[in-house]
Amino acid sequence: MFALDNSIHFSLMLNPWFASLEPQQRTRLVQVCERKVVKAGQAVMEQDTRLRKRMDGLYVLVAGEINICVTTLTGSEAILSVIKPGQWFGELALVDRLKRECEARAVSECVLGVIDSEAFSLLMQDAAFAARLSELLASRTRLWVSLLEDFLLRSARARTARRLLLLSRHDDLRAEHSFKEVSVSQSALASMLGMTRQTLAQQLRVLADLGAITQGYGRIEIASPVALMAEATAG
Repeated sequence: MFALDNSIHFSLMLNPWFASLEPQQRTRLVQVCERKVVKAGQAVMEQDTRLRKRMDGLYVLVAGEINICVTTLTGSEAILSVIKPGQWFGELALVDRLKRECEARAVSECVLGVIDSEAFSLLMQDAAFAARLSELLASRTRLWVSLLEDFLLRSARARTARRLLLLSRHDDLRAEHSFKEVSVSQSALASMLGMTRQTLAQQLRVLADLGAITQGYGRIEIASPVALMAEATAG
């Protein structure tokens, strides 16, 4: 169990799934979490590996930043999403008992809470918690369907705008709170969108000229959510 100070509690409660749990469920989750610290560049989860018996399972990021990535047999890598404090991840392999479908790699030094498979199995004996966990899985499915739809059907500008809006909500379609600043490098964002950095730079310049965003080093500020949403829904 890790100490739940005010800053950690605030980060956890920003996550819609965790905030939707009953108070006793939230307390139980925190109680069974073990503290884990990983250095920048270290893999928290490895693609195509099975769960380890200890210090591996369902994770919540307490501090730092993590990239969720996939790698092909030829070594090509793509970043799927960025994990921010308060977000939970790693539940799929606990549910289906198959190999990890992706890698989670620390961008900076990270502090995590981890619930191992034995503790997770005990939690899942509670039907109410199991129902809430299914809601988390459903929200993930909706997210990936939305991203696939964007990739197949939308223009480069609309895809860029929509991805920035999602990142401002920490990739949670249910989130009511959004962040004005999106901390992401252009190379990471280009990887998420399946674009070259040159194509992404062109789209970001257009969005900046429209007053939707401003750019800084390693970050993008949403200057006008209304303007950005207009581009996101333009096609």
